Amino acid sequence: MREYTLVFRRLAKEENGARARWTVARPALGTNRVRNSRSGRRARVGIAQVLVVPICSTLALDEAAYESFLRASGALDEAIELLCDVSLANATAVETARRRIHALVMAAEVQVIVERLSA
Repeated sequence: MREYTLVFRRLAKEENGARARWTVARPALGTNRVRNSRSGRRARVGIAQVLVVPICSTLALDEAAYESFLRASGALDEAIELLCDVSLANATAVETARRRIHALVMAAEVQVIVERLSA
C-alpha cells in the first residue's frame, strides 16, 4: 500500500477576465515562489485556492507512474471537472469534494485491478 497526495490549485486570475480554472499541481520545493527584489525575501504568488486530497492506494507505483495512471484513467480530468462548481469557503463542500475525488480515484483503481484479474 502506498500513500499519495493529490494537490489541485486554482490560479488567482486568468487573462481576459476568464474564470480561473483548476489544475493539478505537483508540489516541489520552490515551484511557486519568486524572489522579491525589494526585500530579498521569497513570496508565494499565483495561487488563490488549493485543495489537498490524500490517497491510500493498493497500486504500488512510484509518484510519476501513479500520476500517469490517473491521467490515463481520466480520474484527474473528472476531478477537475467536479471542482468547477465547488466553493472552498464552505467546509462541508470541501470535505464532500475530497470524498468525491477519492471515490473517482478508487473507482479507477478497482477498474485496473478487475482488468488484471480478467486477463
